Amino acid sequence: MRKSLSIMSDGTENVSSKSGVSIPGELPRRLMTAFEVAGFVGCHEESVRRAYLCGQLKRQRFGVRSCRFDPVDVRDWIARGAPTRVS
Repeated sequence: MRKSLSIMSDGTENVSSKSGVSIPGELPRRLMTAFEVAGFVGCHEESVRRAYLCGQLKRQRFGVRSCRFDPVDVRDWIARGAPTRVS
């Protein structure tokens, strides 16, 4: 499934896929990729990888080499001080 991240005119992000469009500013109700988490939080994808490697963010293994993130865990990471974009 191909996903895209677009920036809306008011500065919010919108992650869309073929199955539907999520509401801007809200996390989807499914497991998210590192790219989607980085787009929502406002940091680089590598920052998300570093967060789960040092134990700040929980992940779920997805196949052999990839992982997915539960939106509840992402919200918890943000509440604990995830590196968000300065506006």
